[in-house]
Amino acid sequence: MSVKSGIRVSRLLLGGFAAGLVLFFITGVVNGAVLSADLQAWSQGMGSLLHPPAMPVPMLLWTLMSFIYGLSGVWLYAGIRPRFGAGPKTALASGLLIWTVGKLATALDLFALGIMPGKILGGELLGSLVATLAAIFVGAWLYKE
Repeated sequence: MSVKSGIRVSRLLLGGFAAGLVLFFITGVVNGAVLSADLQAWSQGMGSLLHPPAMPVPMLLWTLMSFIYGLSGVWLYAGIRPRFGAGPKTALASGLLIWTVGKLATALDLFALGIMPGKILGGELLGSLVATLAAIFVGAWLYKE
């Protein structure tokens, strides 16, 4: 006998929003402090090959990206929770899957194409793993059925 229960959208949005904030904050620290010198050196070395938009646009895009990851991770958690059980183990599994599909797979592509140096990608991967796991953990903690 199976019990069908729906996902509580209000709690999903709350958890997803919180996860997005955590993700945005941690990745901001990683990129703005930890990897800042490496990113600036790489950017200068790329010269005219990079064409980033004016500063408000990247910040808005990174904010949107953080909320997409946060919402997706909490939605995944809510979806697999009936099968795997509520709690930190399921939250971390959700975060790991989101990170694997969104960050690790993209980093492999960037490295294979020679777009970004391995040192920066390694730092980005480690930082985003911590950020994603922490973010989905917080978001899942806020999600209640």
